[in-house]
Amino acid sequence: MIRTDILKACEARDSALFDVALLAERLSRTPRGQGALEGEALYASLRARLPEGPNRLLAFGLALRTATADSGHPGAAELPLAQLSRELGLTPAQVRDMRRGLADGVSPLVLAAEPASLLHARVLEAVLLTAGLEVRLTEAEVTALGRAQEDMAHLRELAGQLLCRNAFGAQAAWPLDSLRQQLTALALAPSTLVHRQEAWRLAVRFSHAIGQDLAQQLVLDLMRELLHVDAMECPRPTAPASSRT
Repeated sequence: MIRTDILKACEARDSALFDVALLAERLSRTPRGQGALEGEALYASLRARLPEGPNRLLAFGLALRTATADSGHPGAAELPLAQLSRELGLTPAQVRDMRRGLADGVSPLVLAAEPASLLHARVLEAVLLTAGLEVRLTEAEVTALGRAQEDMAHLRELAGQLLCRNAFGAQAAWPLDSLRQQLTALALAPSTLVHRQEAWRLAVRFSHAIGQDLAQQLVLDLMRELLHVDAMECPRPTAPASSRT
């Protein structure tokens, strides 16, 4: 059920991104002086299918790149693109940075991607949810766990401290709703392949550090699917003999 709900959300997001690109292509071929071809119904549909923030910025970036692919300028699509940015709730600074980045040859996905630290926090918190702990990690905790991932003994020590500290007051009985929300956010967040690979490695190492069981393995398998990370690209780590229990 969790997998089905998340995949539906991803399909809705992807269909919205596709529609935005088609819209920009049509607008870029509209004769000068003709108004926008689409109305509020389209914008309402896009807002419903696109999660807020980075995905809406990504949608605008895809539209802008499509409209400028031939000449480097939006041309007839300039005003409709400005309306699209407003309808998606983008700030002038976001629009300006997207334009500058595209002019420099940077991918819209890279320009819209969330910080790797946020992706790392999501995978770590998802692993904790499989252990029955609904916890929001601090930036310092995420950084420390990320730095320790190559040292299984140190990672286990940090994980043990974290579990002890959060064992009271954060306990939950297999919080499915929270896990669904976390995995959905993880699947929908725009991110580069490198960042997804890094997050996958961290999730696997952290899961082993807290004591992996069947539930965690199932969630890791789903997480790998949602991150579109190939198992051969991101092999699961084997703890050194000295760190095994």
